[in-house]
Amino acid sequence: MSLEGRGLSAVLAGHRLWSQASLALRPGELCFLLGLNGAGKTTLLKVLAGLLPPQEGTVLLDGKDLAGFTSRQRAREVSYLSQLPPRWEMTVEEYALLGAAPHLRWGQVPGRAFQQRAREVLRMLDLEEVARRPIDRLSGGERQRAALAQCLVTDGTYLLLDEPTASLDVRRQHEFLQLLAVLVKKGKKGALVSVHDPNLALGYGGRVGVLSGERLLLLERRPGWERELEGLLRPDYGSALCWSEQGYFYWKTEGRE
Repeated sequence: MSLEGRGLSAVLAGHRLWSQASLALRPGELCFLLGLNGAGKTTLLKVLAGLLPPQEGTVLLDGKDLAGFTSRQRAREVSYLSQLPPRWEMTVEEYALLGAAPHLRWGQVPGRAFQQRAREVLRMLDLEEVARRPIDRLSGGERQRAALAQCLVTDGTYLLLDEPTASLDVRRQHEFLQLLAVLVKKGKKGALVSVHDPNLALGYGGRVGVLSGERLLLLERRPGWERELEGLLRPDYGSALCWSEQGYFYWKTEGRE
């Protein structure tokens, strides 16, 4: 099952975000998407998920135009996790079970198999102890994991995550991405994750996409690719963004070389 965007273009409020963007996601690979606010990261993820139509181009799921799928058919294979999961008045377990919806008929409730699946996912994500807690009483990190739990209950092939680490402290950011990397590899899922910190992309990703100057630029992991990424980011991030030979990006401040 493949997910591919070909020649995608998007316009928002009369402004062209990007054009002729093409990428193919592969099962078992964790990819990252970088770019400034307003570059169109959220829009690209929504287009790939079938939640927004592209201005130009086509999204293909298993070689077929995604526009020809029903919303339920799309949701069975492609899950989208928004920046801020909703603060609905339901328990964590109930929220996770919403992931069964694409597999059910209208009005049908999740059966034992999905209930068992939800319990297993909550246990795996260390949410078992808060399963009956209202989701609006969770911390930011717990809410993000609950949203991921819903995606995993659906058990589709692709995960599209929009800045899932934005509300997390440094420790929780790494814990979340470590967990995601394991899930992607074990479950043979493909994931595309938007972030702002290039170090997160370097630490956990395979390929990295950069949205800049109305283009999507893709980099494969290979020797010396960190310098290539630095070159792609500097036009937008500025010359203060520097690559250290010790293996990380840093922001050069006055008096520091």
